[in-house]
Amino acid sequence: MLPIKIELPPGFLQEEIRCGFIVSEKMKKVWAVELDLLKELERVCEKHNIKCFASGGTMLGAVRHKGFIPWDDDLDMMMWREDYEKLCLIAGEEFQHPYFFQTEYTDHGSLRGHAQLRNSLTTGILQSEVNKQYTFNQGIFLDIFPLDAVSDNCEDYFQQRDEIMKLKAKYHRAAKWTCRYWNPFGFSLKGICKRLVHMLAQGFLSSYYDCDKYYKAFEEACQKYNKQTTKMVSTLSLQADNKQFFKFRSDYEELIRVPFEFTTILIGKEFDHALRQRYGEYQVFEKGSSLHGNVIFDAEKPYREYWDRKK
Repeated sequence: MLPIKIELPPGFLQEEIRCGFIVSEKMKKVWAVELDLLKELERVCEKHNIKCFASGGTMLGAVRHKGFIPWDDDLDMMMWREDYEKLCLIAGEEFQHPYFFQTEYTDHGSLRGHAQLRNSLTTGILQSEVNKQYTFNQGIFLDIFPLDAVSDNCEDYFQQRDEIMKLKAKYHRAAKWTCRYWNPFGFSLKGICKRLVHMLAQGFLSSYYDCDKYYKAFEEACQKYNKQTTKMVSTLSLQADNKQFFKFRSDYEELIRVPFEFTTILIGKEFDHALRQRYGEYQVFEKGSSLHGNVIFDAEKPYREYWDRKK
């Protein structure tokens, strides 16, 4: 039984073919968990007057497919940095088990650069992390990206970009020796030595390698121009070095609600301009695949059970 609150319409979980792509029953269950996460996020945002709207492929899916892109496996949402900070403040009280609001401050070592809302009674482990025993929550997730201003001055942007990338590298390096150590499976001599080194590092190097310090500096660098009403904004905490992620502020100043699967979702009113800027002739497409790769999904079992089985 799926650990969700929303009521699914009859037949939603059945396998079907969309745009020539087979959407399996397993993926339908993942979608159901993600739609439940969306409803929980919207509940909290409406309660606290926070604007949260679809990003990237989720907005594209809403416009082109009136739901998920058939080969997509996640939901991407975004909000202005001011709303993002507000959500982070109230999330601990609002999201109760099995929902978990994950940031670097609530779950050390996750290192996403943005927030994720997860269902702790499910499994959603990235392929790049599947051979590690990271201790952070790895339930099925919904991404929440903060939108930050991008300076209209190219020189200022490149300076900010370089600062963001350097700080990102620093907190990843710090986390490697403190909160993000991984425990290799098996009992090889190399694995045992690696565990011992990391345990010692956690004790003696945690004050020197202050991951939180670098992470806070990284977030501050992302917000450097937020007091300016710039033409462009972006999810800088995710892709500061990729102009493909730049967005026109005016495309998202007004929002509209559109159909999405059996529910609805908020998108920017100027979605056509936004999608053409990002994808070109977005109504013309070829079958693709998820950007995440082969995620280990299980909508009915907790991620901790997956690790226990692998051990």
